[in-house]
Amino acid sequence: MENHEFIIEDDQVTANLTGSLQGEAAAHLRETLLTYIANGYHIFKVDFSHVDTIDTTGLGILVTIQKRALQNGGTVTLQGLHGAVKDVFDRTRLSKAFPIIDVRQAVA
Repeated sequence: MENHEFIIEDDQVTANLTGSLQGEAAAHLRETLLTYIANGYHIFKVDFSHVDTIDTTGLGILVTIQKRALQNGGTVTLQGLHGAVKDVFDRTRLSKAFPIIDVRQAVA
């Protein structure tokens, strides 16, 4: 089961995700992020450092959130992509559609 953490700092929502971003867990994340958008937040940072798997449902949700954020002048930035999750983003070319922070560069 997922145990996501959401931190609000200034106008940015940071979503620290854990576990799997598939099916019902992905749908729950979608509802949470859409609630933040409805409440006026449009800048999101999504941390995948502790995410093991993602499927098309999870990818679709990120695209939906990005579209809504962009419509309101915001952004969705990804960080911590690794392993199989990074491979999925690269294969689907979504790694070109999102700003991605390489955590190793950010720390250095």
